[in-house]
Amino acid sequence: MTTRKRLELPIEGMHCAGCVLRVERALRAVPGVERVRVDLSEAVAVLEGHPGIPLAEAVTAVAAAGYRVATRKLSFPVEGMRCAACATRVEEALRRLPGVLSAEVNPATGMARVEFVPTLVTRDGLAAAFEPAEEPTVREEERAARRAVLAWALTLPLIVWMIPEMFLGIAWPSPLGFNLAMIALSLPVLAWAGAPTYLSAIRALRARHANMDTLIALGTGASFVTGPLSFALPLANYAGVAAMIMAFHLTGRALEARARGRELLELSPATARVVRDGREVEVPLAEVRVGDVMAVRPGERIPTDGRVVRGEAAVDESMVTGEPMPRTVRPGDEVIGATVNRDGFLLVRATRVGRDTFLAQVVRLVEEAQGAKVPIQALADRVTARFVPGILAIAAITLVLWLLAPGLMRPLLRIGAFLPWVSAGLGGLSLAIAATVSVLVIACPCALGLATPTAITVGTGLAARRGILFRSGEAVQRLKDVRVVAFDKTGTLTRGQPRVVEVVPVPPHSADEVL
Repeated sequence: MTTRKRLELPIEGMHCAGCVLRVERALRAVPGVERVRVDLSEAVAVLEGHPGIPLAEAVTAVAAAGYRVATRKLSFPVEGMRCAACATRVEEALRRLPGVLSAEVNPATGMARVEFVPTLVTRDGLAAAFEPAEEPTVREEERAARRAVLAWALTLPLIVWMIPEMFLGIAWPSPLGFNLAMIALSLPVLAWAGAPTYLSAIRALRARHANMDTLIALGTGASFVTGPLSFALPLANYAGVAAMIMAFHLTGRALEARARGRELLELSPATARVVRDGREVEVPLAEVRVGDVMAVRPGERIPTDGRVVRGEAAVDESMVTGEPMPRTVRPGDEVIGATVNRDGFLLVRATRVGRDTFLAQVVRLVEEAQGAKVPIQALADRVTARFVPGILAIAAITLVLWLLAPGLMRPLLRIGAFLPWVSAGLGGLSLAIAATVSVLVIACPCALGLATPTAITVGTGLAARRGILFRSGEAVQRLKDVRVVAFDKTGTLTRGQPRVVEVVPVPPHSADEVL
């Protein structure tokens, strides 16, 4: 027996029985719909029919009839994404949820942006696809930097040890000690600093897919295993190479995390001086409430949006308006959070705090632009989705050929004979592992998957700091085709700051005296 599907859609814009009839007629034409009931008082339409009723077509049908299905847009962080392939799979998981109309995930910012019908899915329902990240106690940028620093602190001694053997042909007097040192220094790099990479690869394996961390995990894991096996088999010890690969990988992660910084939020002061019981108390900005009176001294940023209750000052609002001259504010005037009090003492009553402030709205606008996928990114995502499985297949073929047909492969060593780490004297198994690891690591397409979203994130963030706001990431890509820019006033073309261009003194005074 086929299970019937029931959809409840909130409808906006209905005012009469005629509206109800038009909505019902539009929804009955949607494939799979067998029964429609529209309730004017509740402003909902209830659809029943085949389990495959296409939600997107129902929403489009309502719009074509002149009405609108009420939807919500939600942005939230997603923890554990480490590549474009990860973001693609999160998107797929979200789109499979009933009630989700669209989902876009930006791997550069770690943010997911979802449009959904609130009567069909809630935020808890979205969390069923994955776990949204809690606000971290330590910034990801700091954690990534610590892992990279530790990795290099242990890897640099390995590099120093390898140089005499690789470039000068000087072998260490104690091979046993050399091998043990390689393993001892590499193990913390992989087990602690590289732990997130391996956990990501394991999660991908459980979900039956491969991501970019899969390539790094397989490459470094295979390299490290040669260390312990070298005591029992005629194998070269590549444990140190595993540490080097992980150190380079973690350095790239640290640079990515640094590029994601939310610089706009840093414009607001961390604390505010609130007047309570007749005295000033310094509190964290998050504890400021609507109605609190804040004291702002000359040179300080105004903590949050408010209204002046006492004092007079010149406030620099160039970050908001672009106007170079400060605006004089007096009691009753509104002021904007993060603007600068230039020369007077102000008492300001908070009128908007947190996510309601002007700066927070600007940040949300920028984040929406960063979270939306640009057309070229869709192409990159399609490539990376097939790239990783392809590289795994090539690596497997490489391993098999080196093991089963070494005579066919050994002539290739002559091509790289000028490289100090290419040694024709190694055994067949060592050469097979080295070639396989090289394919896995060198082919990792991190740059391909992250270049576009990272460029959008950094570009829109820097533009916002300079007063230029992009409402969509697509607008950034379209700029390459712009040939003419029209300005609405001549003031837009000035430098933005007044400067002295000429001094005309009145005799008998000189220009120096006037200055």
